[in-house]
Amino acid sequence: MTLLRVHDHQQDLTNDFVKMAQKTIKKGNSATGNRQQIFLMGQEMGFCNDEIRVLLEDAMSSEVSL
Repeated sequence: MTLLRVHDHQQDLTNDFVKMAQKTIKKGNSATGNRQQIFLMGQEMGFCNDEIRVLLEDAMSSEVSL
């Protein structure tokens, strides 16, 4: 049961991160500034840089499909 709660919490964090990244990208600020802000927020949420890169790919692919 605990593992399911941890998984659900991680899934919620992932969804929150992807939504935050999409909003940051839509702001239209400089790409470098957006990237830095996204990585800092992802690190604060507990993601490592490799995970952030993968999640950003997901965010960008879902942005294109919208």
